[in-house]
Amino acid sequence: MKTNQYVQEKLTTIRKWMNKNGLDGLVVTYNTDQFYLTNFYFYTEEAIFLITAKKALAITRGLYEKPFGKFAPYMQVIGCEGNRPQFLLDQIKKLGLKKVGFDAAHEPYPTGKLFREHGLLEVPSFISTLRTTKNEQEHKILRASNRLAYLTYEYIKPRIKTGMTEFEVAAEMERFMRIHGAKSTSFFTIVAFGENAANPHHETGSRKLKANDAVLLDFGCVYHGYCSDMTRSWWHGNKEPAEYKKIWQIVDNARKEGIKAAKIGVACKQVDATCRDLITRAGYGDYFTHGTGHGVGIEIHEDPYNNQTSKHVLQKGNVVSVEPGIYLPGKFGVRLEDTVIITETGAKILTRK
Repeated sequence: MKTNQYVQEKLTTIRKWMNKNGLDGLVVTYNTDQFYLTNFYFYTEEAIFLITAKKALAITRGLYEKPFGKFAPYMQVIGCEGNRPQFLLDQIKKLGLKKVGFDAAHEPYPTGKLFREHGLLEVPSFISTLRTTKNEQEHKILRASNRLAYLTYEYIKPRIKTGMTEFEVAAEMERFMRIHGAKSTSFFTIVAFGENAANPHHETGSRKLKANDAVLLDFGCVYHGYCSDMTRSWWHGNKEPAEYKKIWQIVDNARKEGIKAAKIGVACKQVDATCRDLITRAGYGDYFTHGTGHGVGIEIHEDPYNNQTSKHVLQKGNVVSVEPGIYLPGKFGVRLEDTVIITETGAKILTRK
């Protein structure tokens, strides 16, 4: 199936939702949702989309008019160098649209205020919700993105030597990802040595790797617009502490059980509970200090979330991370993370070769 066909399917789904909610127009300003609809990346506030029952308009800067017009022939592209929100309102009036919705959750306050003053309606973030269930094309890209992350792990592990800094390791990982097609990293690469591994969101720094040290790598890349995410932990050296070996095995068991639990119809909070209960029974419940995972797609953190407060239930096509951890302050920490896709037969790991 060609890209344009996937786009038409998405537009058809959106129009059915609009019709169900009595809307004759939908404004899309969130650039992540715009990418989802077009596979074309606009910087923030560079474009405004207007979807109607029969049209899809893109109001953008003149410099985008020709390249985007060729890229997305299914959209009417209008160049506007002035006030695009006001130009949008003029277009709505010109088209005779009566009930137009906008996603207030992703709208800057001044623009949202302007839209409300002109009668536009606040609506739920339907496109962001639609993004949680990935189609076949997205699955292929996410598989490639996560495979590249895994290959980066395989590349870097034997190259990490005593005396290297966290910065040096991160730089080499990012170089590998970029020369193999990654546009950027999914987030700031986390390389944590020794006691730094006890901080789940450690900021990579100049700490040097010692002859016997804990290593934690949390990283991913953006490949064709979609993110990957994985974490690996191990002991560097031949004097692995018994407690490190113990918590590594507990976390690995929790990761495996969490992946087994991630199935169609299972509540996300149950996936979290599966990992958390196993770690708690082992006596380390107070040292698992974050949720078990999150959705992965165009954004590195998106719905659905595998955590204790989530109200989501896993559906076919969801892509989520499973990342339990144990962190012992001042000593070391272990996190093991895979990104998986939810299929008819359970969770399929994407972070592999």
